[in-house]
Amino acid sequence: MQIQVVTGTAENQQDRVSQLLNELGNDHRKTVQAEAYGANGLVDILEVRATDGQREILVLSCSRLQIQAVLEWRSCAEDTTEFEDLVLHLVRLPDSNL
Repeated sequence: MQIQVVTGTAENQQDRVSQLLNELGNDHRKTVQAEAYGANGLVDILEVRATDGQREILVLSCSRLQIQAVLEWRSCAEDTTEFEDLVLHLVRLPDSNL
């Protein structure tokens, strides 16, 4: 599993998100709105999507706690090959103290 955390100013993040959406073919089904989930819920939905065959997922508006939960999930999944080709792009909330 590869995880890329996108941070920076809102303007820089928007440029990177636009670039990632272009790379994903502007397929919004490959995006997740992290604001809709708690930390564990986000991990759950990512696992469901990955199990269903999505190999690259863009996650928007992640809090620090959500990013930490995803990193912990990756640590737990290191011994399996099920998610080794999964790529997650986690876009951090700009100027967030969460």
